[in-house]
Amino acid sequence: MKTDLVEIFQTIRASLQPYAARGYSVKENSETNYVLVSEKNVIENDGKTTERFFVGIFINADNVDVQLNTSEFEPSHHLTEFGDEKKGFSLSMLDEDTLKEVETFIEIIHIHFKEKVWV
Repeated sequence: MKTDLVEIFQTIRASLQPYAARGYSVKENSETNYVLVSEKNVIENDGKTTERFFVGIFINADNVDVQLNTSEFEPSHHLTEFGDEKKGFSLSMLDEDTLKEVETFIEIIHIHFKEKVWV
């Protein structure tokens, strides 16, 4: 069980890094923030989208927040609301089961992005 926020952040960031080779770009990469976006140009009803948030991890005061883009997707699992069509996890500890759950949700959002042709 990991309780150190830096260690939790680094563990989750390591599991996200392969997505950079799956069509996402690293927008932020610091000791406290890691953000992946899709830069695929998409024409939508409200105009052209050139950058779409995919997932971000952020060290806050007491937690590591894992924020997922949930636009046009409603997860059946209870997730923390971050606003702006972002939901996810706010973690102060990380075990193998929780890491697997986070990784599974990230993969589900990736599949959603592929189905929407956003990546």
